[in-house]
Amino acid sequence: MFAYQTFHYQLLFLPVVLSLCGHRSRAYQVVGTYGLICVIASIITIWYPALGTYTDFSLRPGDLKNINGILGVEYVPQIVAVRNDPNFVLQLEHASGIISFPSVHAAVAVLCSWGAWTIRWIRFPMILLNALMLLAAITEGGHYVVDLVAGIGVAGFSIASVLYISRSGSVQFYRSQFQRNAQQI
Repeated sequence: MFAYQTFHYQLLFLPVVLSLCGHRSRAYQVVGTYGLICVIASIITIWYPALGTYTDFSLRPGDLKNINGILGVEYVPQIVAVRNDPNFVLQLEHASGIISFPSVHAAVAVLCSWGAWTIRWIRFPMILLNALMLLAAITEGGHYVVDLVAGIGVAGFSIASVLYISRSGSVQFYRSQFQRNAQQI
């Protein structure tokens, strides 16, 4: 469960460490890739809304003796409402992840492992932590293996896309425009 819950902390920690270690481009790429992962996963889940294994097998968190299954079912009321209630309005105080397929946790595990690769001292601890997060997505998040495979695919596509865009020169143009505007202020 610890590994599964490091999701947000890694997304905050990794770009800061990358920047402090002089890998600003990789920090930008990690942040941009995460944004693209979220957009792609949100679009996919429109056509393939999945409720996860706990709901499919009618398991309640109390049924699970050694696993805190609440993370695998907390989003279910929202996704059921999105599917069935035409008057549903998602409110921030009740917001929860509503994506089971593809697994964003799996995508972030790949993203953070890739992002940390450039810094030797965190490379292998991050890979180990993210391998555990990937495996924990099955038990803690109630994901099917296909959810993980799809999340890994989304991460690979997103990383490749952001690398292509960042190497094509358009990012440098926007970065120079931003720096020029910041200097004028």
